[in-house]
Amino acid sequence: MLKAIIVDDEELSILRLKNILSVSGEIEICHTFLNPWEAYDYVKTNPIQLAFLDISMPEINGMKLSSLLHELDVSIDVIFVTGYDDYAVQAFDLSALDYLMKPVTEQRMSRTLDKILKKRLTAPAAIAMEIVRQDQEILTGQESRIVRLITAGLSNKEIANELNVSAETVKTHIKNVYRKLQVNNRVQALQRAKDLNIIA
Repeated sequence: MLKAIIVDDEELSILRLKNILSVSGEIEICHTFLNPWEAYDYVKTNPIQLAFLDISMPEINGMKLSSLLHELDVSIDVIFVTGYDDYAVQAFDLSALDYLMKPVTEQRMSRTLDKILKKRLTAPAAIAMEIVRQDQEILTGQESRIVRLITAGLSNKEIANELNVSAETVKTHIKNVYRKLQVNNRVQALQRAKDLNIIA
């Protein structure tokens, strides 16, 4: 099941959307948020695949939140849910997967779910097997050591001190790890490394 969050400053909107999504059996609503900043903090430590965002919210609007979430993980699919249609062009400029008008109907949501599932046909296990087949793409010894140090909770600077290299070198190695493991952040890298038995 795909992990999702809902962010909306109206409780009734959250409840309605949650009810519609629960019927699908394809999406697990990990958390709902009335406060966008709480959603942002949650995603920092909890990997998700989908974010259903209201656009008009106090403090920080859905457009800005979408950008912040993509800074954490570019692979998150954002679906905007709003009462206004004048943000649609801007939403798709931000690579939104879909743009839903309130009140969302089950029929309209089913089309969104089709889009989500078509985009995510490639299972993580299949990607992992492809990585294993590409011998040249397996991590180098130094990259594996860095992944293990990330597992231990060390920062880039601490890893640099531990390996007696510059912080910039560590940053380059981490970028290579992300590319080889086909991930976008530390949480995903550690999970993929476990799947491939790179770390225990």
